[in-house]
Amino acid sequence: VQVPHRGLVNMLDHHRSTVFARAVEAAGGRRLRAAHTASFSFDSSWEQLLWLICGHELHVYDEELRRDPQALAARLRADRIDTLDVTPSFGRQLVECGLLDDSGDGHRPILFLLGGEAVDDALWTRIRETEGVIGHNFYGPTEYTVDTLGAALDDSPSPSVGRPIANTRVHVLDARLRPVPAGVPGELYIAGPGLARGYGNRPALTASRFVADPFSGSGERMYRTGDVVRWRADGTLDYLGRDD
Repeated sequence: VQVPHRGLVNMLDHHRSTVFARAVEAAGGRRLRAAHTASFSFDSSWEQLLWLICGHELHVYDEELRRDPQALAARLRADRIDTLDVTPSFGRQLVECGLLDDSGDGHRPILFLLGGEAVDDALWTRIRETEGVIGHNFYGPTEYTVDTLGAALDDSPSPSVGRPIANTRVHVLDARLRPVPAGVPGELYIAGPGLARGYGNRPALTASRFVADPFSGSGERMYRTGDVVRWRADGTLDYLGRDD
């Protein structure tokens, strides 16, 4: 996937002014300790590197430690990590290993970021109801530079993928590319500065997934995700699954 630099810049600007700023404020304005828990071959590793770009302290953990939830949870507590970004399935394991429990010194992660998979109700509720912890769930394919949608857990009592990040447009369409109303499932299409150029040396696949955007009026393209979503009445989105 050929991702443009402007997509990373757009994600950085959005995260720095919203998610990161909220965590820094909760920490009293100090520099935060962030965990890098993803393989560098995984697109979300770029999201975790943004903490370093923003002047925070980044702790990079090796693959052996990342494969052991019990050991990693203990290390995160020992290093007094303020923020981590993991898949929901791995986040659930870390929570089961006591990451959000009262450790006796009053320290818990300030910011718990999730992405890459659907979040179950139990994990959503546990993070949302843990005092002093800000939860945020992100959705996004690599074809739109990692993150497309985001939801603060305290804004919804049930799992949601939220709203588009800055400068991002999303459409929920039927098979004829017509917008569907709130409550009706449709396929998610994405457009904006994070849109990839396409797939390297695969023009046919690029043409089938990156299609003309009939809503832009300026010849732009949009990405056909293959994901089925549904608008809520409040303008946020629910992820329902794949259409294949």
